[in-house]
This record gives sequence, structure tokens and C-alpha cells, in this order.
Amino acid sequence: MEDDLANLRLVDDEEEAIQEDAAAVESISQFYLVGRCLTDSVVHFPSLRNTMADLWHPIGGICITDIGEKRYLFQFFHEVDIARVLAGTPWFFNNHLLILKRIPYGGNPAMLELNSMEFWIQVHELPPGLMSESLVKQLGNFCGRFLEYDSVTPFLGPKMYMRIQVCLDVSAPLKRKKKIQVGKAMTAYARFKYEKLSLFCFICGKLGHGESFYPFRLRIEPSKIVFGWDLSLRAVVRRRTSENVTGGQHNWCNWGEDGLAINGLEKRPMDLVLEEENDAVALVEGKKRQRVVEEPFDFLGSKVGSSSMDLSASSGDQSSQAQ
Repeated sequence: MEDDLANLRLVDDEEEAIQEDAAAVESISQFYLVGRCLTDSVVHFPSLRNTMADLWHPIGGICITDIGEKRYLFQFFHEVDIARVLAGTPWFFNNHLLILKRIPYGGNPAMLELNSMEFWIQVHELPPGLMSESLVKQLGNFCGRFLEYDSVTPFLGPKMYMRIQVCLDVSAPLKRKKKIQVGKAMTAYARFKYEKLSLFCFICGKLGHGESFYPFRLRIEPSKIVFGWDLSLRAVVRRRTSENVTGGQHNWCNWGEDGLAINGLEKRPMDLVLEEENDAVALVEGKKRQRVVEEPFDFLGSKVGSSSMDLSASSGDQSSQAQ
């Protein structure tokens, strides 16, 4: 009987909550990022920690912790530093994409999805009159999830292209082009180029590995392998021109002398492997529609990895090498 009463008192004590200031906890948690490297290889955590801290060089300092399952916790101490890192994405460590997400208030860094990343995409080869906000949103949602577009149209030589920021699913193949149908008489293809493009496979078109490590190669003769993706997806980033404003609106639909866009790289033909690339965006009677659219605060404890590898980190342009 006495044991039962003691157990009841213990349960009551366990259920009596310790009060914490929610505002104070939220102010601390807002300076955390969780991330992982998009690779199946072993990542040497001490190298990643030292390299990224040196590359970012945050004014208020940083603490990087290995929380297991190839996930890393990045603790900043000022909004200026974390905002600058997020604005500079995508980042890379040893040519592997470093996927970063801000941890929401009350979020568990071990449970957050780390399967998407923001990229800027250049849209080339659109004919005159098609560079509209409506079309660019459809193209953005085709490549991933549309976020925004650059209101200042950059030039590559004397020609122009559009820039859109898209949240890409890193487990899906990179989109290469999209068919656009204007009425019944005109068909065009918008071609995509990715800024700061890192390692990707020329066979499956996915980020995170090169074609040399694609398992499909074990089941097919080398002579029968089709390379459907190539380095033409890598964008040439140039300094953008001065902004043109017409009637208080950004005028981002001006073209070069002959009204045609160019890639800026040697163009190689790519077969249509993805069916949705050939599913047209239909433009009818001036209206655009898409037919198919589809010591740090310890969260989990630290666990330091092992092994070693060469060091490199950047936010610059890197890509897979052609075979």
C-alpha cells in the first residue's frame, strides 16, 4: 500500500512541469541550422567543421556539432551571420552539396526533411514576347517549386535570359528544357542552366554523385549507356546590367538586336528522356496555362565522425566531369 502511494507521488512529481520562458527559448533556437552533405561517402566531420567555419567566418562566432545520421547542427549567435549564410546558398564541401535548413521553433533537427535546396536557374532560348511573369512561374514550378524571379534581366553578351529561384528536390533528375506551345503554329523550347551547379550524374541527371558511381553501370554494357545530361546545364554567371524601369515597373522583357537568346556555352543535343519535358506549356489567346503541372544548446548530444578526405568548400560553380 505504501509502495503504491509512493508511486502515485512519483507520477505527480514527474508530471509537474518546469516552467521556461517561451520567448527566451525561441530567441535562442532561431539561430540554428541543420544540414547534411548530399553524398553516400563518409564525411570527415572535424574537416567539415573547421573548413565551413573558416569559409563563413561569422562575426558573432559559430558552433558546429555532429548530431549523428550524417546530420550537423550549426549554431550561430547573430541574425546577421545566419542570414548571410542562407543568402549565399548553395554551399559545397568537397564538391558535395551541403543542404541547409533553418530549424523552426520547437522543431527536431533529427526529423526535419533535408531533401531540397534553393538554386538560381537561367531560362534561355525563349522567343520574343514569352518572357512574362506568368510563364516564368510555370517554368519554376516545372523545375521544382517557384520562389521568385530576378526583376533585372541579365545579359550574356548582347542577349538576354531570365533568372528564377527554385526550390529543387535533390532526389529528382535535373530538368533540362520545357516545351512551350503558342497557339497551333508556334512551338519553342525553354532551356535551363543552373547557377553554382555541383556534382551531378550524366546518366540519371541527379545531384550527389557522378556517372562513375551510378549503380546502373553494373547491369548494362558500357557501349549501351546513354548520357542524357551534360555540362551544358552549367550556367555562365555574368555581372548583370543596369536596371531598366518603365512606368514604375521593372522592364525585364527587352531583347538583343536580333531578338534571339543564346546559351553562352557550346550547345550539345540532348534527347527527350523525361516525358514532362515534352509536355507543352500551352499559350492560348494571350493567356498562359499549363496542361500538366505537377557549447552549444544540446538538442541530441554530439557524436564526432571519423575517416579523412581532402578539404575544399565553396559556394562557387562546380560540376561533374564528362567522361
